Amino acid sequence: MLRSADFESYINYFRQFAQLSPDIEYFLYGGVELGIQYATGADGFNYPFMWLEQPEIISDDNDASQLTEIYYGGVSIIFAPPLDRPQEQIQAEIDSIRIIYKLQKQMRADNRSKGFVHCNLAKMRKSAVDRAWANNHHGWRLEFELHLNANGLLS
Repeated sequence: MLRSADFESYINYFRQFAQLSPDIEYFLYGGVELGIQYATGADGFNYPFMWLEQPEIISDDNDASQLTEIYYGGVSIIFAPPLDRPQEQIQAEIDSIRIIYKLQKQMRADNRSKGFVHCNLAKMRKSAVDRAWANNHHGWRLEFELHLNANGLLS
């Protein structure tokens, strides 16, 4: 059974991944227009952190009593290595993409074996975090399409 498409469920899916991951120190949800200072100024903040961006949501009906909400979202794993240590900057990017791979693996497992999310690995896109926006922070961003059950919300 697909996980509920309720917005809180969506956020909690990623929050739970972050909380269970020993590699992530802090989870944040919000629009990227808030800027990196918004994230780093939050109470209890620490690196590395996971930033779940505000998604775009499209409703879908397959005409066979299956209503879904399709979340088009992005999540970044961000580190702050010293500017004068290029090897640590490279390692931060390596560590960041490894966490992204773990998230993809979890989403794939939840899609295939548990069946409570629907996602397509082929539609996921990874890109380096924009250092101009992120004030010289390092990391990777994952874009995804996640389908969740909306029968309880829309029918």
